[in-house]
Amino acid sequence: MANHEKKDYADSVHLLMAFKRTKDGEKATCMRVVIKDEPIDLALLEYKCKLLGGIWRIHKTVNARDTKKAMRYLQHKMIDFPEGAGFIDSLWRTALLQPENIYGEKNFLLDVDTENPMDLTEFGGRIDLFNVIKEIKTPKGWHFITRPFDTRDVLELPYVSLQRDGYYFVKKVEENES
Repeated sequence: MANHEKKDYADSVHLLMAFKRTKDGEKATCMRVVIKDEPIDLALLEYKCKLLGGIWRIHKTVNARDTKKAMRYLQHKMIDFPEGAGFIDSLWRTALLQPENIYGEKNFLLDVDTENPMDLTEFGGRIDLFNVIKEIKTPKGWHFITRPFDTRDVLELPYVSLQRDGYYFVKKVEENES
């Protein structure tokens, strides 16, 4: 462990992911980082995105990941696929992202793809604000992280989609930003 990394051990972690999307005219690609020190890890990921060029979107996992469960998943993977030892860091991030390795309560991500005030008012009338943990502005709408609830009413809206274990928007990075 490097000196600058935290010395305490975590039962759970979150991940940052940077995506290039075909929607943005890019070849789809992804970089994943286990968060140890969020401001530093975010700054380093943003720097990598700028260095590589293009249009990137950085997201963070909605749900924390259980490091003990992920470790067992990785151990089994290494037994079944010993050739993977050369890229164990990638296999570790893959293990953390498995749905069975969520830590604690499983929160939802509601992706609301509209900025229309009337649509947002209708959405607001269908959701109990008690369930909302966090709301994040995205380039084309909003992400709402919520506690689990009956989503049938809100999912009737054509601009709302549900991810039971998703990633919420953090920021957009382009190479020509200063």
